Amino acid sequence: MILGSIILGSTGTGSDILAIEAIYEIQPEYRPWSNLIWKPSADIESGLFAWQAALGAAVLGYYLGFKRGQVSRQWDLDHRQDASD
Repeated sequence: MILGSIILGSTGTGSDILAIEAIYEIQPEYRPWSNLIWKPSADIESGLFAWQAALGAAVLGYYLGFKRGQVSRQWDLDHRQDASD
């Protein structure tokens, strides 16, 4: 990822900032409809992002494990019936 940033000349600007710049470039008189209720500090923001990533990984891991268990259970049932025949 670092090599790609060096080759492409990335400055490390986030997608939120790039989107805001693009909006104001297209329509300079644009004004947001609302303001943020709360702007967390950078440390809290990164912690919330990490928590969100961990929660997403846990949900995905649970789903994949659940599906694998279903397939394994069905395979066992199919092979038990074949063995009893």
